[in-house]
Amino acid sequence: MKIIGLMVALLLSGALAQRIGQTAPDFKLADLNGNIVTLMSLQGKPAVITFWASWCTVCKAELPKLHALAREKQIDYYVISREPADSQQVVRAYMKQYPAFTPLISLRNGDQAVDVADRYKILGQPWTFVLNAEGKVVGVQAGAVNMDLFKKELAQAGLQ
Repeated sequence: MKIIGLMVALLLSGALAQRIGQTAPDFKLADLNGNIVTLMSLQGKPAVITFWASWCTVCKAELPKLHALAREKQIDYYVISREPADSQQVVRAYMKQYPAFTPLISLRNGDQAVDVADRYKILGQPWTFVLNAEGKVVGVQAGAVNMDLFKKELAQAGLQ
């Protein structure tokens, strides 16, 4: 059953999500300090964006290892909760244990996080996108991240 779920996730990631080689969709969100973050502001160096939710069991299991890798490699790593119930307070409390991540939240005069998730054409969570310095997608993973593949995607993006 687990293999079937993985195959469905892989098929959906290829059919629905932003594809490798495409420019990532633009967005206008805020970090927890109120600074505006857009796709353009990420360009110039590689970045990772993971869509998650506070109740997601897969997210809870994989965020510690992704956080450790983000710290080790000094990755610009952004996390966006696609769960409308994850208020700024929920995100702030949850992400205290992951200081290497930059949580992005909805912006009153910008985008709603769920709309950004829709632009990236994702279903469910987690979904992880690796972007190169030009903002092009070099890696997409639906569900739990395959760490070996993730490290290869990071290298393709220019992160050693």
